[in-house]
Amino acid sequence: MPVDAAAPDLARLKRFFTEARDLTAEARAASLTAIDYYDTDQFTRADLAKLAGRNQPAITINRIKPAINGIVGVAERGRSEPRAWPRGPGDTDAADAATDVLRYIADFNRFKRLKSDCFRDMLVPGTMAALIGVDGDSQITITQIRWEEFFADPRSRRADFKDARYLGIAKYMYADDLAALYPHMAVQIEATVETGPGGAFQPDESYQDRPEGRFTAAMWADRKGRRVMVVELYHGEAGAVRRCVFTGSDVLEYGPSPYLDHKGRPDFPIEAMSAYVKRDNSRYGAVRDMIDLQDEINKRRSKALHLLTVARAQAMDAQAHAADADQVRQEASRPDGVLPVGWQMAPNTAQLVGNIELLQEAKAELERMGPSPAALGRGHEGDSGRALLARQQSGLMELSSLYGGLEDWELRVYRQCWARAKQFWRAPQFIRVTDDEDAPRFVGLNQPLLRQGFGGQAVLGYENAVAEMDVDIEVDTQADTGTIAQEQFTELMRLVASNPVWQQQLPLNMAVQLSTIPHKRAVLDQIKQAAAEARQAQAAQTQVAQAHAAAAIAETQAKAGLHKATGDAKLIDAVTYANATRADHLVAGFEAGQAQAQHERTLAGEGAMADQPSPPTVIPAGA
Repeated sequence: MPVDAAAPDLARLKRFFTEARDLTAEARAASLTAIDYYDTDQFTRADLAKLAGRNQPAITINRIKPAINGIVGVAERGRSEPRAWPRGPGDTDAADAATDVLRYIADFNRFKRLKSDCFRDMLVPGTMAALIGVDGDSQITITQIRWEEFFADPRSRRADFKDARYLGIAKYMYADDLAALYPHMAVQIEATVETGPGGAFQPDESYQDRPEGRFTAAMWADRKGRRVMVVELYHGEAGAVRRCVFTGSDVLEYGPSPYLDHKGRPDFPIEAMSAYVKRDNSRYGAVRDMIDLQDEINKRRSKALHLLTVARAQAMDAQAHAADADQVRQEASRPDGVLPVGWQMAPNTAQLVGNIELLQEAKAELERMGPSPAALGRGHEGDSGRALLARQQSGLMELSSLYGGLEDWELRVYRQCWARAKQFWRAPQFIRVTDDEDAPRFVGLNQPLLRQGFGGQAVLGYENAVAEMDVDIEVDTQADTGTIAQEQFTELMRLVASNPVWQQQLPLNMAVQLSTIPHKRAVLDQIKQAAAEARQAQAAQTQVAQAHAAAAIAETQAKAGLHKATGDAKLIDAVTYANATRADHLVAGFEAGQAQAQHERTLAGEGAMADQPSPPTVIPAGA
């Protein structure tokens, strides 16, 4: 990005950095001491010289490193994952997609490991920081800023630096690497290396490059090593956030911050957190309170060893004074030495016991500053889960502010990641979500919804458009209380198994929710999906069964109608046949009756013809 016309003068920008350097020099020196104690470099040169004069080895019992590693280990054992929540009733799908986006970003950056490294910076030197940006492939990156390269407004009083006017990074870069980033400034960068302008730094060991002692002139340029001090500064100005990259002699880049917040405004891309802030605004970590106790442990252990290995003799009578004191001292220090007459060993039991008691007290006090043995899973294996939980809670109670600071920093980092995704992820792409190792999911982002028309395909909209999603980002944190949770879950399952009615009333998703299995949310999502598919299959089977039942009823009705029609036809045929038979019988009977009547008339006529005359023949008229 070229320098804009409103770029401030270089002297003003350099004052931001030198002000932060000078006003925090004492706190940075104390942070270096805390790092030395964590790395078991705990004796001063004067102490080493004194021990060497006694021919005694410098024995260091480092109790700080186990305490700090225990605090970090408890955070690593706890589970936390980002979660997006919908802001409206119709944003559920967008919230699920946003959750998948944040999980992908965390996996891509190996955020779990990075978070532990940053947390250790917060505990030892006192401050952790990370820059959330974008690389050349539009991949969102979370980069740890080493504590010695990070600087901030020394007037900031909040542990999260939200009241800071400026935040920045100062580090040495090789001139050729810097020229590759800013090719239009290659000549100026080369001139800076050759001439070394910009003035020398005040001596400040925390800004010196590694290894220490090899780079004597802490200046803006290292001609021998061909390196340049480069400062990347983000500062608020007139209500806006601006970014500036400069060396001791040139401004390489200046303009509005290229990183926007979720509302599209230029923002600080650096998220930082300190363990503690003193009233003079100096910042320090948990190690600062452990140093005095660690010194007491080392020196009392050394003193006890000295009392055990050094023998003292004393004269018991007047004749003892005749012996040479050096000869007595030499004989007393030998395992098989023989003391002269009148001399005996002087006991130092009280001093030895006193040193050992104070040593044990100092150890106990320092161990109290870290997680308790119960919280770390050591000791009390035979106790119940409820007792272990009580010990875990008591052991972590005093560390809750540290874990709270880590959780708040993690939440702010995820919100920055979501702001970067909304700003830079505009093209269609697929991301892989590996919450289930055996079945990774691929989520499509900014996928166009097409419709085929007369003029070709038309884009109706976009599915999972990241820039248009409106969600709330939270962090689901689960502390490592597996012992009590497992015990409670086992007891619950035992009670459920004893009653068949309870077995039917306990849903599977509720049992999974109460369990301590890993990837619980993924399992619950699978159960939910399987239940939905089962309901769909059951609904389809119900529809098929209803269709079969309707078809069977229709078939039965058709058969009944056919049977009825067939029965009616048969009845009609029977009636017709019966009527026909009856008619035949009537005709036959009538005919038989007529024949019988005719026969009777014939018989009667034959008898009457002999007594009466025949009727006359009638002649028609006119014949």
